[in-house]
Amino acid sequence: MPQFRHPMLVEETHDERSRAAFIASLREYTMSDLYPKLRRHYEQTLAPAYAAAHGKPPESPDRVRAVMEGSQLYTGYSLLVRGTQELLWDTLGEVVEKQLPILIPRAAAARATRGTLELNPRLPIPAYTAAVDIHVMPGGFHTEITDDDLFAGALYDRGVHVFAFGGLGPLNDEMGVATAAAVRRQFPDIKPGKILDLGCGAGNSTLPLADAFPEAEVYGLDLGAPMVRYAAARAAVLGKSIHFSQADAAHTHFPDASFDVIVSNLLLHEMPRPAIMDVLRECHRLLRPGGVMLHHDLLGWPEDPYDSFMMSWTTRHNNEPYERASGTLNFPKDCAAVGFAEEDVFVVAEPGAYMEEVYQVSGIRGARKRGTS
Repeated sequence: MPQFRHPMLVEETHDERSRAAFIASLREYTMSDLYPKLRRHYEQTLAPAYAAAHGKPPESPDRVRAVMEGSQLYTGYSLLVRGTQELLWDTLGEVVEKQLPILIPRAAAARATRGTLELNPRLPIPAYTAAVDIHVMPGGFHTEITDDDLFAGALYDRGVHVFAFGGLGPLNDEMGVATAAAVRRQFPDIKPGKILDLGCGAGNSTLPLADAFPEAEVYGLDLGAPMVRYAAARAAVLGKSIHFSQADAAHTHFPDASFDVIVSNLLLHEMPRPAIMDVLRECHRLLRPGGVMLHHDLLGWPEDPYDSFMMSWTTRHNNEPYERASGTLNFPKDCAAVGFAEEDVFVVAEPGAYMEEVYQVSGIRGARKRGTS
């Protein structure tokens, strides 16, 4: 599916578009073709051979790993996926970097037309974020390479579309649309006055909240100044008045009971468990009585040894060291530990963002705060 060409999206030459299309098609091949073949190879050849030698199939992810790492098909799969990821950022990063002199003043002009942007140059970047280039994206989401920088935001907006081979929709907003729809479906009585999107990134999942709740004030925050600078400009050129700020989702600058709805999309799996608990605690503090939080991310961790091993591929090879922390939460008890009632916790199952077979445990978990507003 082609990406929507809004004024903040980086421009590409014919050759640059061709390279991006090649990367997207290679990603699609590894996920849609090679990944299922790898499972069949394991089930039909590798696991039976192991069972014949040991009297039982591989009974743990570590045993599966020992079997798989001896397979040329798995080695080829791993090389392709990691290599494609690096190629994606290198290729698109060159395109974005050379256009920063055009994009930066264009963004400043766009931000002046609608919405707001609040930056915090003294914001400490948590060590768990600063230590890792998440997704192998150079500099992660927070590194600044020039004045008034928006490199990370522009790179992510284009890059995630190529990464998902168009599967997140023309505006990369499928997860945000699903989250907004879940709020309406689960809580038809809620008429939010203020909504907060935690870890909003480039704003792809923030704008659907404004579409779903046009009467609400919508806020988005992220650790990365380049992200929210870009997100604010992107929202403005797409006609949305959103309030963006640079802040830590675990320790925000908003007063108690500020919001009716708080959401996040693919945030929790980028955090270690203590930070996740801080985010849940902050959500409880920020919600008004009767308000709800929804986190669109991993619902759990597969029990099957093969599925567990394959889910951990991104932890080992794609700079996702905290993914399992999100997948193994005891969400009802963890929510209860920060002030929610266990019986007010809910789960909304959703299909995978663009590859249901691979991301089979994604969905929405949340809780409603007791009381009435």
